[in-house]
Amino acid sequence: MRPFSFTKNIGGFVQAYEAIRRGYSPGVTIKEFRDRCGLINQELVLTEYLIGGEVRDGVGYVLADSIIEQTLVQPYNRMLARLYFFSVNLNMPGQRVESASAEWGEMQNTLTRERLYLDDGLSVVRFDKQFIQDSVAHYYDFQPAALRKWVTNYYFMAEQCGFVSKPDGKLETFPDTWGPLALKLFFERYMAVSPGADAESLVESALAKELHKLIGVPKNWLDTRIEGAAEAFLARETSLFAGDTETEPERKSAEKGLAPPPQGEEARRRESRSNQLIRRGDNKRFLRQLYGGECQISGVKLAGRDGTPIFDCAHIRPLGIPHRGPDDVGNMLSLSPTMHRLFDRRCIQIDPKSLKIRVLHGNMVPHLPKLLVRGNHVVDRANLEYFLSRILRS
Repeated sequence: MRPFSFTKNIGGFVQAYEAIRRGYSPGVTIKEFRDRCGLINQELVLTEYLIGGEVRDGVGYVLADSIIEQTLVQPYNRMLARLYFFSVNLNMPGQRVESASAEWGEMQNTLTRERLYLDDGLSVVRFDKQFIQDSVAHYYDFQPAALRKWVTNYYFMAEQCGFVSKPDGKLETFPDTWGPLALKLFFERYMAVSPGADAESLVESALAKELHKLIGVPKNWLDTRIEGAAEAFLARETSLFAGDTETEPERKSAEKGLAPPPQGEEARRRESRSNQLIRRGDNKRFLRQLYGGECQISGVKLAGRDGTPIFDCAHIRPLGIPHRGPDDVGNMLSLSPTMHRLFDRRCIQIDPKSLKIRVLHGNMVPHLPKLLVRGNHVVDRANLEYFLSRILRS
């Protein structure tokens, strides 16, 4: 663990923002990034705490994740500061050539989860320099001067996020403005070290990492969104992870402990994105309860070591442009990962009327004669027809 150095005298997170824009280009190595970012004697803070990495042929490269993506496409703002702060606390830098560099964020991660988070939120009282100093001293052996520097820098990082103190003693972190992006960043960092991970692995790890504490929200916020977010991430539905900043009326309402004011257009879009993530999770829970992980095409039922069903929620008519399929259970199937990939690659035909299954292109894969449909799962035949005529035969 090392002290931070994004202190007031060099401009805080905005300095990190400008350094990323100077240092990053596609395919840049971490060494090249350090040389180009313009932070004299501070570049390690940026590359070890904030940005992610990946290793190819023994060389460390900057991971083109949401930190990089969001920094390059917009002016510096509170949403970016919050995403940076989340990354600092996450302790998941992706791949590193030197294994020691993979745990530099352990201290702030432990501090946030075990000391600053209290009763469903980040505590205003505990976001105090003396409390933070006493907490860090409890966990780690710092020299007094280094400890004071660490606390000063960490506190200043938190201040830049623009969180609001509420009458109930909690910090309002405005999670729907940046929380989905934080989940996406977590998925990207996880996939950097565990490529090929499925939705269940992403969800399990997110819950184990207690991401709700790093975002500063009740666990229910994460529980209701994480499954839908994992599915959307793997389906590359990036629009559901868009971020923004709250309005001044929203901030004033939070300070007074009042409900948010009547919504503007951006707030309505934000709510719509959040509802879609929640609905996707609800849809997956519906299919899990109904089929228990059984594949509707093969009849195979897969489960992990703890008995958790392993299955994918496959959309018949794809979401988004150009297909614009609906995000509801009538447009979804419970499929094994293998059958999902075959279906998406146009190797499986389902007759819209009879529901008979054919496996195409010489693939010798055991399957049911007809699509398995249980209970109140009404598969929309129009979507099957769309898949057959517009996708499979195109």
